[in-house]
Amino acid sequence: MRRLLTVAILTALVGTAAACGDTSDSGTSAASSTGATAAATSSPTPDVKANTKQVCGKAEAVITEANVKPIGEQIGIMIAAKGSKNKQAETAAAAKAKELADALAEQLRALKAEAVDPKLQAALDKGADGIKLFGSPEYLSKINSIADMDKLTSDIDAASKDLEAICA
Repeated sequence: MRRLLTVAILTALVGTAAACGDTSDSGTSAASSTGATAAATSSPTPDVKANTKQVCGKAEAVITEANVKPIGEQIGIMIAAKGSKNKQAETAAAAKAKELADALAEQLRALKAEAVDPKLQAALDKGADGIKLFGSPEYLSKINSIADMDKLTSDIDAASKDLEAICA
């Protein structure tokens, strides 16, 4: 799962950076409907293993290339705008990357309510925090090139390590 985040973001960056200064908004939203709710069980002790499998499946449905790629595209637009010293486009792309990353992180964090295992709950929180890094102003300010993004992906990888271990 964490490698998917990294690969999807970097793939989008390479494609977007190749556009060299295309500052148009991609119009893509990371929000996907995850309206399914956990079914109520009649037994007082839930099946932790089955619940973990179900929640992990939902987490994998949230962390898809289609949902992560728009964040990378915006970061790529931001890099191109920095290179051409277009502060307005840079700011707009950074704001959109933050919006998309925050929305995706909240989708992942929402699964915490469905998880029975406290370790899975904590891993979902930590994974959501890692996704939010992609849009944080502090993180984005450190990205001036694709090489910078490549160096910083270790932060996101570390944040999703626990979730990947539980869901493997």
